[in-house]
Amino acid sequence: MSRKQQYNSIPSPDEEGGQRERNDETSSQRSSRPLLGQVDADGRTWLDRILGRVKRPVILLVGLIIIALLITFGLTFLLPSHKSPDAWQVRPLKPGISLETQHAGLKKCKAIKAPRVENKPSTDRINPRGQGTANPILLTGANVWDGQGNVLNNVDIFLADGVIQHVGNNIKSIPKETKTIDVKGHIVSPGLVDMHSHLGVDSWPELKATDDTNEMTSPLTPFVRSIDAFNPSDNAIRIVASGGVTSALVLPGSGNLIGGEAFVFKLRPVNTTSNEDMLVQAHIDETKERRWRYEKHACGENPKRVYGSLGEGYLFRKAYTNARQLLREQDDWCAAAEHITSARLETAFPENLDLEVLVAILRGDVKVNAHCYETHDLEAFIRHSLEFNFTIAAFHHALDAYRVPDILKRVPNNITVATFADQWGYKKEAFQASPHSPRILLDAGIPVALKSDHPVLNSQHLVFEAAKAHHYGLTEQEAFQTVTSVPANSIGLGHRIGSLQVGYDADIVIWDRSPLELGAAPIQVFVDGVPLFDDKNIEPITEEKMKPKSTPKTTDLIKEAATALSETSSASFVLTNIGRNLLTYSNGTVGDDDTLVVENGKIICHGQCAYPLLSDAQVIDVQGGYVVPGFVAVGSSLGLVEISSEDSTGDGRVPASKSRDANQIVESVDGIKLGTRHLEEAYKGGVLSAITAPMSDNVVVGISAAFKTGANTLLSDGSLLSSAVALHLQIGDSAKSTSFPTISSQISFIRQVLLENQQEANYYGKAARGDIPTVVSVNNKDEIATLIRLKDLIPTLRLVILGGAESHLVAQHLAKADIPVILQPALCTPSEFDSIHCLTGAPLTNNGTAAHVLHRHGVKVGLGVSDDGFARNLAWDAGWLAATSPDNNNNKKGRSDYHGITEDEAIRFVSTNLQEIFYNYNNDGDISGDSTNTLRSTSSNDFTVWSGSPFDMNSHLVLVHTQENGIEVVV
Repeated sequence: MSRKQQYNSIPSPDEEGGQRERNDETSSQRSSRPLLGQVDADGRTWLDRILGRVKRPVILLVGLIIIALLITFGLTFLLPSHKSPDAWQVRPLKPGISLETQHAGLKKCKAIKAPRVENKPSTDRINPRGQGTANPILLTGANVWDGQGNVLNNVDIFLADGVIQHVGNNIKSIPKETKTIDVKGHIVSPGLVDMHSHLGVDSWPELKATDDTNEMTSPLTPFVRSIDAFNPSDNAIRIVASGGVTSALVLPGSGNLIGGEAFVFKLRPVNTTSNEDMLVQAHIDETKERRWRYEKHACGENPKRVYGSLGEGYLFRKAYTNARQLLREQDDWCAAAEHITSARLETAFPENLDLEVLVAILRGDVKVNAHCYETHDLEAFIRHSLEFNFTIAAFHHALDAYRVPDILKRVPNNITVATFADQWGYKKEAFQASPHSPRILLDAGIPVALKSDHPVLNSQHLVFEAAKAHHYGLTEQEAFQTVTSVPANSIGLGHRIGSLQVGYDADIVIWDRSPLELGAAPIQVFVDGVPLFDDKNIEPITEEKMKPKSTPKTTDLIKEAATALSETSSASFVLTNIGRNLLTYSNGTVGDDDTLVVENGKIICHGQCAYPLLSDAQVIDVQGGYVVPGFVAVGSSLGLVEISSEDSTGDGRVPASKSRDANQIVESVDGIKLGTRHLEEAYKGGVLSAITAPMSDNVVVGISAAFKTGANTLLSDGSLLSSAVALHLQIGDSAKSTSFPTISSQISFIRQVLLENQQEANYYGKAARGDIPTVVSVNNKDEIATLIRLKDLIPTLRLVILGGAESHLVAQHLAKADIPVILQPALCTPSEFDSIHCLTGAPLTNNGTAAHVLHRHGVKVGLGVSDDGFARNLAWDAGWLAATSPDNNNNKKGRSDYHGITEDEAIRFVSTNLQEIFYNYNNDGDISGDSTNTLRSTSSNDFTVWSGSPFDMNSHLVLVHTQENGIEVVV
């Protein structure tokens, strides 16, 4: 019987009552019974007689029941059904998802529960990026730093198919097509790993169209990905690779609390121009190698600055609460789906693109890299990780981490601190930083990686970060690991990159000197066994070049002798056993002798005079250390602002104005504050004086002042060297405003105010007549050329170029016009459109840097301070230029045409050259002009003593001598 037949055979309750009566009727009676509409003898129809037997309420109730049953069963048969009659009779189900959707969900469940591959080094692994890309290469005679703290001397390295196949001696056989390179004793290392970069998403030159660092539409954007914006044609990629960096974790910026997903790229161009093909993990077999993901988080000032005072803790917890709920829904769905054999679920596998990566974090598939600085932010983020049970792979920047190592250890894993070597002070979060932080953290058992935050720091010089960490206390190998194996391990790729061992990717660097020596640069870089640069002749390395010239013992001995003197407050003493005396005396000669006599704070003798003059004076043996003039900081804001992001700590900025009134020119002397930490750190770096101009958005910046960095107030004796040093101007894109919307309007304004005031006694007139220098901040070659033409128009103008990134292109004209250049910074980058022709140095530019080209043409060169926190590094800025001079080999061979930068000349770039640019001397070496407004020389009696050459990264500043304060031991 069918379902329909069953339905038709079931009588209703009313029908059952009528049936009993009808059973008593005969067939003849039934045949004579009136039809429903017919009237009987009594005038009633047959239906009236039936209904008359029941009461009216019952009739209504029965009718309603009949109607409901009809509707229910009618819909059942009218609606389509996917169930067989038998299934329907067993268990009625609602319609479910398709089998295809359910199977797709089950596949995701399986992936969630699948065991993760543990990445381990393997001697027989295959590098899918390296197969068929280059001929095999054999490096012979290498001294290996393997990135894991080991040093191997005079070994061979065989590279094939993108993998390091052999490290050691007695290699048995190599293919015929193998290229052999004798590295002649040079250090060979793994490629450097930068685990915090914005390379490719903040491209050079930085333009609005190419800035994809932050998706600042919401504080929570976990769903954006750096790979979707990464520019494989970024000019910085080749420049950074030229510094030995072969892999970089490219992160979104820190404008958001959760900024998005990061990716690790190899810095080797590929034929496809595909950023995906540049990934370290491109084309891997995921059954053999785990593919890690990376997510950027940020806390503290950066997201607050973008979104205001937001409840970042709440927003983090809200995001992860939503992610945890989704995770549970997914797990519940999987549990249900995996236990159903014949039926289908009503909903698909739960997914939310906004939360997908956060759920993956909770499942342990994503490495969280958190930008956090201060102690309370670090602790709060650890608290979030413990609440939601996710792992923090690394804290980035984390300049306060050295203060709270115990808090960092509250989690079960060992969090890496990816930090700067000595970048500090640019905002409150960074103000209490210490360059000794890496040493403190390592001693506490916390891994330390050093990174660039490119383009904040030029990643081309990542190895310099390691060199600075070595200077401040890490051993050589500890320091080198901070840019090799430690970051590689932190990003989960320590089985492939960051180490020079068999089975690792063939990412190799041949260094021109010890990687931690000032100015170290690669001779050649290999990525996946592919050489990135033209082959160069490799000169044999010498042991003398590899030896440090200073040791901690030297520093301690000098300090011990000087401490005894400083405690007596004596202003008279004798320095002996001087390795080099680089002071320049009034007759223009350099001392360069081994004895120096100071009496009552003044140098009275150097050379052979010595003991008879001061028989009872205390003698300090400087152990072969260097006596060096005090450095001069130019181009900084030292004394005018302490924390640049905090307006309350500074003098403020001059707004743009078209006013030609010379009386409205701002003088920095009115805003200088002494005794600040920035000045203290500069002083500890040998910077004894500063020339500071106002902070300004105007074309006319103002009048600079000169002062001693170690003074407490401007009222201290000798602290103010000059209240009016120079007129400072600026042109270029950075100086555009509503008052000066074009560069041509800027230059036109400068021309007019100088010409109009040539005979006036105001500052414009003094500048036009050459009574004071006119310093113009400018980088572009054509804008510099326009200024050279301006000097042709006003020959008395003492024009000085500050910045000068492209000045090398007009070096000959600058020399002819006697226009000095103060390079700021010493090593430029093509980060702006105005500096795209910048010379980035070895191994890309054979002529060296702008300093080398300018010096070769006879231009007087000075070096400026590009960041107030880096003022203490002026010695290294100068030493870099001497160490990387492309003519150094000519000098060794005694050639008379040597035009390289010597050690003495480099010292002058940050001392006496700057004094000569700003001071107005007559032929006798005395100061001419208005004595109240002309800078007094500080070189005659103020000097510093270093444990070795200031250019040696093992050397330290030990003593400072000033005429006012006598000798001080630098702590």
